[in-house]
Amino acid sequence: MVVGAGIAGLLAARVLARHFGRVTVLERDALTPEPTPRKGVPQGRHLHSLATRGSGLLEELFPGLDAELAAAGCPRIDQALDTVTALPTGLLPRFRSGVTMRSVSRPLLEWTIRRRLLREGRVRFVEGREVTGLLVEDGRVRGVEARVRGGGGRERFPAEVVLDASGQGSRAPRWLAALGYEPPAETVVDARLGYATRWYRVPEGFSGDWRSLAVLPGWPRNPRGGSLREVEGGRWTVVLLGIAGDYPPTDPEGFERFARSLPSPILHRAIAEAEPISPVYGYRKTANRRRHYERARLPEGFLVAGDAFCTLNPSYGTGMTAAALAARALGEALESGGTRRLGRRFHRLQARAVAAAWRISASSDAQWAAASNIKELGPARRLLHRVSEEVLRLATEDERTARALLEVKNLLAPPQALLRPGILLPALRRSLG
Repeated sequence: MVVGAGIAGLLAARVLARHFGRVTVLERDALTPEPTPRKGVPQGRHLHSLATRGSGLLEELFPGLDAELAAAGCPRIDQALDTVTALPTGLLPRFRSGVTMRSVSRPLLEWTIRRRLLREGRVRFVEGREVTGLLVEDGRVRGVEARVRGGGGRERFPAEVVLDASGQGSRAPRWLAALGYEPPAETVVDARLGYATRWYRVPEGFSGDWRSLAVLPGWPRNPRGGSLREVEGGRWTVVLLGIAGDYPPTDPEGFERFARSLPSPILHRAIAEAEPISPVYGYRKTANRRRHYERARLPEGFLVAGDAFCTLNPSYGTGMTAAALAARALGEALESGGTRRLGRRFHRLQARAVAAAWRISASSDAQWAAASNIKELGPARRLLHRVSEEVLRLATEDERTARALLEVKNLLAPPQALLRPGILLPALRRSLG
């Protein structure tokens, strides 16, 4: 049994279907026959992409998926060659980095994966069901109780394993508390980041040498940033973001003014020539949240994955890759010991799998949450900030440093890759000079 038909739930269902005869996915929303945004996925109208690592993991689960997305018109974008990136220290060089992303809207990706699961026959979807609690007997999960949305009463769904993939709004802590279990400890890092998204039609005859733009904010001077990316259907998804409560407006005029205020003009120039084809959609639930299920006492057979386990600030673009890493961890846990003590094995493996993504997202946001200017930092953190700034400056001058930065950001290399002598020593010399 999987609770939630988002990306994490769909990937978990694929893994579980390899080990069980039948997998049921319960979903609160109605699942439409076409790729349209769902009410239960408020971030579905915003920017999504499958980075190199996430794309590779999904291809392992669904061979041929990348070709399907390409056939649907989803471009593959090199994050240096096809992207103009304005760092706080200058422009990233343009070169063939090999660090790519498949640029796809969230509704299309979910719809494509859901169709694949339905074709394979072992996964069924039950819509309009809101899970209200776990069924537990003798310390083992036996299924879930769900409310039929729209006033249709309650139902019980028996299951040997229940995996909660219901997202950052997961009610699993409440379900556990109702059964006498201690809810998991939480770690929260919140930079008070908000963003606003608008969709545009790619201008007819557009001849730019890029398919993506990015303007990155820089602590502490500039809390504003934004990005533009081509997606299927000849469209641009444009996202503006503001940190520390400096939220972008959600009215068209305010959106345009905010774009004009960014530290680089590249994004505003692009949308000035494009036709908007949507309202402005706002989103502010961006806190990083780790629920430490790997340390909690849980009913046997109860699992938690995806955003319900580790919510990452969506602006870093690692959420879908983290969900794919969780699915791989689930497969490893099942293969190494079946269902016996599955929860303990899986949650520990998942914690390790998403650790790098958590460090990148939480450490970046912690700086905004901890201090409003460099004078508030102690000597050690002040030096660390200066070194980090010099690494970004090196990335604007040196392709090797730029590639390392992109690889870390896309979870292809650990954060320690930026501590290699060829990067760290020049940055340290500059920051002390």
